[in-house]
Amino acid sequence: MDLFEALESNVRYYCRRWPAVFASAHGAVITAEDGTQYLDFFAGAGALSYGHNNPVLVEVAIEHLRAGRLTHSLDTFTVEKRQFLEAMQRYVLAPRQLDMVVQTVGPTGATAVEAALQLAQKISGRRAVLGFAGSYHGMTYRASSISASMAGRAVSAHLKDFVALPFVEHVTDADLELLERTLHTPVDGELIGAVIVEPTQGEGGARAFDPLYLRAIRTLCDQAGVIVIADEVQAGVGRTGPFFSFEGSGLDPDIVCVSKSISGLGLPMALNLIRRGLDTWGAGEFSGTFRGNNLAFATSTRMLETYWVDSTLEKQTELNGRTVRNALETMALGAGEGRFTVRGNGLLCGLDVGDTDLAADIAAAAFERQLIVETCGAGDTTVKLLVPLTIDETQLRDGLTRLADAVATTCSDR
Repeated sequence: MDLFEALESNVRYYCRRWPAVFASAHGAVITAEDGTQYLDFFAGAGALSYGHNNPVLVEVAIEHLRAGRLTHSLDTFTVEKRQFLEAMQRYVLAPRQLDMVVQTVGPTGATAVEAALQLAQKISGRRAVLGFAGSYHGMTYRASSISASMAGRAVSAHLKDFVALPFVEHVTDADLELLERTLHTPVDGELIGAVIVEPTQGEGGARAFDPLYLRAIRTLCDQAGVIVIADEVQAGVGRTGPFFSFEGSGLDPDIVCVSKSISGLGLPMALNLIRRGLDTWGAGEFSGTFRGNNLAFATSTRMLETYWVDSTLEKQTELNGRTVRNALETMALGAGEGRFTVRGNGLLCGLDVGDTDLAADIAAAAFERQLIVETCGAGDTTVKLLVPLTIDETQLRDGLTRLADAVATTCSDR
């Protein structure tokens, strides 16, 4: 540890939460260099939804490298990109009747958000953006400026052309009236050109918007000439059950930001899906050195072919999500009626304990029991679970038992 202390920046974070030196991983298990095994219920902040070193995808990566295939290709045509685009059309776009084109933007979700905002401004001619309390869209300057959850950070951007409305779990007429009024109200002299929403918030506290409110966003944005951007970076690619967390809501976004688990193997990859008629980019107008990660194209294609050819994974995620929710509700009841709140959608779940220190202590107690979980939400009061979608039932129940013990022990000490 001394070497890390001596040479790594103070900005390091997760290693402070989980003070171990990790050496290997498979599925839902990470092994430290001293041999200690940890169940991973964080999954790389959602980037490893298909588990660590998924063997199906590892074989694709190994063969790709062994055969001397391209790894870096900018945005040139490659065999791997063609196969990936075909898979996206066959398994994602066509089944959902999404007439969209794919823009590869680079390695991170924040880059996807930056590109979406630029395109929305180009289409609408307006710069102001409407978002929501609890939102998190990335660490780049513009992305952080529209991330309401970062408002308290000293290094976050604070641009004047952004307004955040309250998160809406159960929509009311007042919510709809506020949304409609805000869409037509200039922000620091700028008209709103885009609404960006995480249909299920991750960093905001594992919270799902009321689908009726998401449908209203679409309707009112059509009337106001405003572009709808769905940030599916963490909640997408199956995390909540369906491939996208907005499915069935009527949000029908103009642009969808996708990253994290889209490669299937945790390789850096991000893209935007753009409604075909809104793809007004000029050639090279948005660029980036690492748009052509062919290794990620290859593993993503195999992930789609393996897990999205039918509804098996989606149904299993919904089943596991109910198991997690039932376990969290039992923990909440054990703590006393009304003390804790269970949140989430599918396998993006959380236990809001209402206290920053308590949530941190529960996460620390879980780590002592070889379980990795994180905190999120306003004040980091929610213990968040991002269980791998491919986890087996025994591991899932084992991890939930460890968490229940951590919650019970921590609460009994207070």
